[in-house]
Amino acid sequence: MAKKYRKPLSSSVVKTLKAKAKKSKLFTYSDLKASFNRGKGAFLSSGSRRGMTMNSWAFARVNKLIRRGRSSTYDKDLVRRAIKRKRK
Repeated sequence: MAKKYRKPLSSSVVKTLKAKAKKSKLFTYSDLKASFNRGKGAFLSSGSRRGMTMNSWAFARVNKLIRRGRSSTYDKDLVRRAIKRKRK
């Protein structure tokens, strides 16, 4: 089985994600990091708008997750996990 290689996130991305997680009442850093990585994958697989970078596409996905929360159209598993964690 091939091992997946993923480049580590830059320090500025980590810093920004941690700040967003601190402000959020529902999502943790690991939730936002997972959404960010999925956003990078979506950028590479399905294309994007002209002029957008991979990081801006991924941050848009993170921001939508934070803003929409429970009614998010994607990353529903992250939302369910966060709600379940919040109830405990």
